[in-house]
Amino acid sequence: MPRNLFFYLVLFFAARCFAVPQEIELANGEWPPLLSASLPQYGYASQIVSRAFALENIQVKYRFYPWKRSLDEARRGNVQGSLLWIDSAERRQDFLYSQPVYRSKVVLFFNRDRPINWSQLNDLKGRRLGITHGYYYGAALSQLLLSQQVLSDIGNSDAQNFAKLLAKRVDGFPCEEIVGMYLIRHALGGKALEQLSISAPMIHEEPMYLLISRKTPNAEMLLQRFNRGQAKMQASGELNAILGAAQQR
Repeated sequence: MPRNLFFYLVLFFAARCFAVPQEIELANGEWPPLLSASLPQYGYASQIVSRAFALENIQVKYRFYPWKRSLDEARRGNVQGSLLWIDSAERRQDFLYSQPVYRSKVVLFFNRDRPINWSQLNDLKGRRLGITHGYYYGAALSQLLLSQQVLSDIGNSDAQNFAKLLAKRVDGFPCEEIVGMYLIRHALGGKALEQLSISAPMIHEEPMYLLISRKTPNAEMLLQRFNRGQAKMQASGELNAILGAAQQR
């Protein structure tokens, strides 16, 4: 076969491969309005991930699981990855991390009948906070809770802790800001929206990532294409538009 013909055939088949959308399956979980099986485009963070991959001609399918299983399914290679997760040395053994997809901001919700004045976490010593089982609130607050300088009242869900806050059983409840406001507006109703507020200082802020399993063939290439797609969204303003819409929910 002539060398020129061979070269053009390689280019032809490579173009065919990239013209046909690839598919990737990701494990997802419930954290509305950012992630949810019941929301349009599966929530705002899912929308970011889907769009970033779409700009690189990759279609995303989501499988929704409880959070622990979501990570386990990706770790075993049953799906190619999972979203959204904070950084962890343990998880880095099994996963490659994307560029940050979302920056989580944990704030302190309080009952307007019992306002809390504080400027640093040490000011919360002696207070009782609602804490959702399995959630991470940052190293500083975690240490205060572990030493019982700040008291904890553990609940199984954010909704349960908001109920305790409304009933004045706890002094405050740290929760991701967008997630907490969405829950108040869509699950707890107008009375809760009037009764609950957010204190100005932030409890904790941390980037969250898409994880790609190291067991996935071409994992590094997939991650590079995702990062490239998200960079295009950043440059066009599309990324900020989606995040802005999430804050309005």
